[in-house]
Amino acid sequence: MPYQEDDQMIRLERSEALQRKIRKDDATDLGISTWKLVRDSIKAGRVDEALDFIDYELVRHEAAIDSLTLGRDLLLTRLASFGEEEVEKFSRERYYPSVRDWLSTTPGVEESLQRFTEIFRVFTQNLSVTEERDRYVMKLDPCGTGGRLRRTRSVGATRKAYPWSWNKSGVCYYCTHCSVFQEILPIEMRGYPICVTQYADNPEDPCLHFYYKKPELIPDEYFIRVGKFPWRKKSR
Repeated sequence: MPYQEDDQMIRLERSEALQRKIRKDDATDLGISTWKLVRDSIKAGRVDEALDFIDYELVRHEAAIDSLTLGRDLLLTRLASFGEEEVEKFSRERYYPSVRDWLSTTPGVEESLQRFTEIFRVFTQNLSVTEERDRYVMKLDPCGTGGRLRRTRSVGATRKAYPWSWNKSGVCYYCTHCSVFQEILPIEMRGYPICVTQYADNPEDPCLHFYYKKPELIPDEYFIRVGKFPWRKKSR
């Protein structure tokens, strides 16, 4: 569908190679940001045109995330062929600085919940948060990275049960970084996790993250499964 923008001709047309719409503008217009086109269309009152551009960008966004996630899965699967413990080593090295900075700047559970929803809204359209008496529950159906990957193709997975795979075998290598980032490293650094993950054994089930309102409310099982001693500090 062509759109005239002053002396520009913007064309969203289907690509048979990609099986989706792409911009087939005049060569000199191809470098114009689509988000600029969205903004210009809204300012001009052309709502349907703006929505077409937004839908196009969302499809591109999902395709880019899928490509990055698949690349990470292939990398970790290849790394695991040299020994599955290499997957944990990689995650520790990759996420140690991030966890250290996170804990120093975002110690509260509500702030961590807000930060993680900022991250997951980028990847996940079916995201919801509910509040329970002792915790907040984030539901990802699916997670837009590992969860989406598991629903669309076969993935590399742990052959044995490890603390960094929540004491389970058959866990997607990509997904194990959640145990290291959100649970293992925070427990080692301060005694309790940022949040805990309920990894879905069935890829069609949602992934759940639990944000407990106080450390002492976290069940012992969530420490034991990642090879850590339960945190026992009591509130006064």
